[in-house]
Amino acid sequence: MLTYLRSTQYRPAMKQRDTLQPGCWIRSERPTDEEQKLLVELGIDESLLADALDPHEVPRVELENGWVYFLTRLPDTDDDFNDFTTPILFVLGPKHIATISRDSLGRLWQPFIDNVKAPTTQKTKLFMLMLEAIIRQYQTRVASINRQMRATTSDVRNLDSKDITVITEYERKLNDYLDALQPTNSAIEKILGGRLLPLYEDDRDLVEDLSIEFEQLIARCKSLLRTITNVRDSYRAVMDARLNETIRLLTVITLAFTVPTMISGIYGMNVAIPGEHEPYVFWVVIAISISLSGLLAYYFLRKK
Repeated sequence: MLTYLRSTQYRPAMKQRDTLQPGCWIRSERPTDEEQKLLVELGIDESLLADALDPHEVPRVELENGWVYFLTRLPDTDDDFNDFTTPILFVLGPKHIATISRDSLGRLWQPFIDNVKAPTTQKTKLFMLMLEAIIRQYQTRVASINRQMRATTSDVRNLDSKDITVITEYERKLNDYLDALQPTNSAIEKILGGRLLPLYEDDRDLVEDLSIEFEQLIARCKSLLRTITNVRDSYRAVMDARLNETIRLLTVITLAFTVPTMISGIYGMNVAIPGEHEPYVFWVVIAISISLSGLLAYYFLRKK
């Protein structure tokens, strides 16, 4: 899908255009082969366009023939239950700004179009506002993971294998976020140098704020990962303690039943034993066995 949107300083509301005009925002999602050829004809580098459609591409920033290409990743916004990140390419050309993604990003861009009043003719400012919208997506996802983790790990003693599986899934998501956030922040810092994009004072302030927010997100993700590691270690310690307690109890039970087993073995031998034909001997043997078993169990449980 290929659409053109345009707004100006005097008419900041973004409106869709039927034809490409100077200062337009070219929004491309799941581009067809024909649309890809059209983008290349507009001047977009073909190899970088292919990178934008690669699901495993790493974030970075490049300058080619006066065009700035900023490749980053964002949480997939099409599915609340599928938190892998998807690539998106920002292209800042002489006349246009373009966004190219392999997935549909309507749930990201539609609120942006409806709520953000910014001229598409100011490409650098619009680009920063778009990155800010992506940061909001990350912040929402990380905050959701934090809430769910707190609910899951409220009491380590009550954790089970299903909870550990859920925590491991959170760990995978956070690591995926870090793999996207860290190189994106490095690319933002390159832009701060001013060699890739001409930055006015207001633009520089926006870039610095973006870099700070990215750093805060990275620190938050690392903090949650440390929490997951601590919870997993605590769960392992609790499980080891439970296993040791179970083994100790089974050992005491085994020792307690050793005496009755030995006595019954003696009386089961096919030899003459004093008192074996007396009517009360059976109950005496039972009483002695139970008494000795109880004493052994008490002793070992007391000694732990």
